[in-house]
Amino acid sequence: MTRGNVQVIEFESEVLRGNPAGDPAVRRIPVWTPPSYAQDAKRRYPVLYVLSGFTRRGRMLLNDNAWSPSLDDRLDRLVSSGRCGEMIVVMPDCLTRYGGSQYVNSSATGRYADHLAEELVGWIDANFRTRATREARG
Repeated sequence: MTRGNVQVIEFESEVLRGNPAGDPAVRRIPVWTPPSYAQDAKRRYPVLYVLSGFTRRGRMLLNDNAWSPSLDDRLDRLVSSGRCGEMIVVMPDCLTRYGGSQYVNSSATGRYADHLAEELVGWIDANFRTRATREARG
């Protein structure tokens, strides 16, 4: 089976800096690139943003256990079997000190919607070979 690659990037958010909750502005964000990404330098890919559930963050999607494979293992199998097209998969970290993942702007915790939709999406488009259109994002 051909495997994709996971990079954990450190992303420094301007809009989360100095947020009311005191949460860190630097976030570690896993990005999975498909098997062909390293071989075809001209090809562009759609992007899937996987938002983790309450009390979780993106890196936790890479955990595996005896009963549930990690997200990168699932993606490798789906792409290798032809059941899924190749894409870039981003696993954001929007966990707050209160233990919940935020995807909204809040006066209590900070501008997480802006961090995700404006900062992170733009940074991923600028630093990875994405198809930078709304139709190519999920």
